[in-house]
Amino acid sequence: MEKIFIVEDDFWILKSLELYLSNSWYDVFIHSSWNNAIESIVGINPDLIILDINLPWKNWIEICKEIRETKSIPIIMLTAKNTENDKLKAFEAWADDYVAKPFSPKELLARIQSILRRIKTKEIKEEKWNFLKYWKIEINLDKIKVKISNREVFFTKNEFDILKKILEWGWKIVSREDLMDLIWYSEYLFDRTIDTHIKNIRKKIDDKDIILTVRWEWYRLNN
Repeated sequence: MEKIFIVEDDFWILKSLELYLSNSWYDVFIHSSWNNAIESIVGINPDLIILDINLPWKNWIEICKEIRETKSIPIIMLTAKNTENDKLKAFEAWADDYVAKPFSPKELLARIQSILRRIKTKEIKEEKWNFLKYWKIEINLDKIKVKISNREVFFTKNEFDILKKILEWGWKIVSREDLMDLIWYSEYLFDRTIDTHIKNIRKKIDDKDIILTVRWEWYRLNN
């Protein structure tokens, strides 16, 4: 059962939403203020948050940022404000949707379902991709792409194959000969060519200590 977390200081809206969404087969958690709410969010790990934009004692933009510092949970803002500027501020604060009061519970439910369905579809697609990850390195084996700190970085085919081999072996050492078997330039391949590729890989990772050289003959990840 998917979990919905609601923070709303209007008692009647809070209780009516709790009842309506519970009857729509969601597990609903409610808070009437932001006090201790972030601790509950971390503990419950809800699938979606509904957040009143006019909570007392704390600015809603700060609240959104506080949520985003710990979780990437989708947020729907509830507010009596309905100007274009208010909506832009909500989206700039990383809200996923914006519902103006008074609102139809059916419309809110439809928006919740749409967001959760979109996330589930994205997760299903991502599960089909084949990844290798280590610290800030992520390589997509299907698309032959590399991300460093979530930023896509161009790797040549040889660099990609060498990095893939080292990541697959983890903290076990990989010999220069093993890496030489992966790449092919011509009839002649010098072992110093591997050193050049390793140097380029380290530069693109922007960290010379992630891949260690062991006695000039082997390579492994730094644990």
